[in-house]
Amino acid sequence: MPTTLTNTSVRQKTAQLLKGLCNGLYEREQSIKLALLSTVAGESIFLLGPPGVGKSLIARRLKYAFRDGTSFEYLMSKFSTPDEIFGPVSIKKLKEEDRYERQTKNYLPSANIVFLDEIWKAGPAIQNALLTILNEKIYRNGGEDYKVDIRGIITASNELPPGNSSLDPIWDRFLIRLEMGNIRQFKNFLNMITDTKDVYEDDVPEDVKLTVNELEAWSKEIDAIEVPAEVLNTIQVVKIKIEEH
Repeated sequence: MPTTLTNTSVRQKTAQLLKGLCNGLYEREQSIKLALLSTVAGESIFLLGPPGVGKSLIARRLKYAFRDGTSFEYLMSKFSTPDEIFGPVSIKKLKEEDRYERQTKNYLPSANIVFLDEIWKAGPAIQNALLTILNEKIYRNGGEDYKVDIRGIITASNELPPGNSSLDPIWDRFLIRLEMGNIRQFKNFLNMITDTKDVYEDDVPEDVKLTVNELEAWSKEIDAIEVPAEVLNTIQVVKIKIEEH
């Protein structure tokens, strides 16, 4: 992609990308679009919905948007430990160097796309580490801070977090919160249950997938956008109204 981006080139690229990501899915276009948007913007998204509506499928398909993309997914429970998410402690480092450091390869800190199901069941130790990753894309390992290359964090649950809980800081970090439901149109439902296509198949052409250079170029273009005064005024009014409420 050329260094100077045009609206047409970005639109065409995005349209091709979404076509591949949505291929074989029914009534999940909005979910895919918002998940991709949050990832390109470097933000996180929370999906709310009952089991079986495709929350994990969205995350698994999203990794195909990136060239050489890697993913990590985990189903949280109250018994989940940091070892299962961030990697086991290196016995060799602990024994030879007296250094408490995790082996993060193939775990969350080394992935590009992360999916955490039943996020509200995470324990305090997991919550604290996640908060730093969500806030600053930094993971502290062995006494040192490491910049993680996580492009998108998708979380899901079939319930909202308990009110006035320790999970409030994590909840605040999800700028996009989407409720997903069952397929509404009966025709789409019949097509889904009779469709023999493998929904986990990668349908995105290699030349359409996003590269690191493209993401960096898009990021610079995004940062260069000037927010109109009308938008800033509207945001200010909304903020005041929220505080009054």
